[in-house]
Amino acid sequence: MRTATVRDLRNHYTSLLSWVSAGEEVVITQRGKPVARLVPERSVEPPTVNWGNAPEVTRDRSGERMLSAQESLDIIHDAASKW
Repeated sequence: MRTATVRDLRNHYTSLLSWVSAGEEVVITQRGKPVARLVPERSVEPPTVNWGNAPEVTRDRSGERMLSAQESLDIIHDAASKW
């Protein structure tokens, strides 16, 4: 853990930030007493999503009717004129 004064923070903040980005904690003192602490930000990993468990994927489709190739083409043709 490093220590820096308020004056150091004001005049040399880039050095202090480089210390913090390297993983060190910096205690800021004023007149010899600690007044603040700079700590590195902890990286938070974004949550992962397993799309294979989504209800849209896991639902039972055995009773659903399948479109024929011609029906699919008709839907695509109808939608193309709306773009």
